[in-house]
Amino acid sequence: MLVTLLPGVREIRTPLAVGYTWLLALWLAVGHRIPEPDRASGLVADVYRLAHAAGLVAVGIAVSVGAYIVGVIATQLGLSLTYAAGDVLRRTPVGAVTPGHSREKRATDAIVYMVVTRLTERLSEDDSFRGKVIEQLIADPPPDSPAETRADWESLLLASVWDRHWAIRRTVEVENVAAQLRADHLGILWRLRGTSDPAALEHDRLQAEGDFRIAMFSPLAAVCIVTAIRWSPWFLLAFPLLITLIYVGVAARAEAEESLAAALGSGRVIDPALTRLDVQSLPMKTQPE
Repeated sequence: MLVTLLPGVREIRTPLAVGYTWLLALWLAVGHRIPEPDRASGLVADVYRLAHAAGLVAVGIAVSVGAYIVGVIATQLGLSLTYAAGDVLRRTPVGAVTPGHSREKRATDAIVYMVVTRLTERLSEDDSFRGKVIEQLIADPPPDSPAETRADWESLLLASVWDRHWAIRRTVEVENVAAQLRADHLGILWRLRGTSDPAALEHDRLQAEGDFRIAMFSPLAAVCIVTAIRWSPWFLLAFPLLITLIYVGVAARAEAEESLAAALGSGRVIDPALTRLDVQSLPMKTQPE
């Protein structure tokens, strides 16, 4: 039962925490301008009377609902703006140090390794596919080739999993195959969610952790700026720590994709997108002229 409740808790946690933090930033910015109850008039006085009549519990519920609504909007905007800014920065000279660059590389490497592992198994079982790979190796032999004839390559590839792994990377456009699989990432995920597969639950948990950390950056940055303006510029020293939130958040999202790729690659999860790798024609690397 706890497992079924946790996804719902995670759905509420992020917007609620983000909303409360934005309300804190707003209170720090303008709270000192709001008059005390005995000096209030007009709308502010009406709000004080309503709060007094409703009681602390009702006020707490109302504030929580307001924080949740603010958080839902702010979370979506914050995540969208953060990812958009990351996409722009990755196209600049500083792209190599952005968290998004690291995430893309880690996720791509994980999927490429999964594809190579799957095709390595096919290479040992599919005579036709093995023949194409051997033809590529003979047509474009590597330096210090460990084999020369077709029979030599056949024996080598059937005997060593590491040589099969190397042969796949040398002859097959695994990056293109991985890109196709990644394009179908959402479809794979939804199919796994439909079966309540643990791999999908783990992916969603890590992704929710990543989104929570990234979404908290903007409201905490607002709190930092307000306190720096109102009290001391020394509060701006907290900014490097806040930027770290984005890095650890993106790292969690990368880990989510790696965990899904690992589950698919291990054979623990069966998906049509993977089974196609066992039968479909694969793009081979072009031979030098």
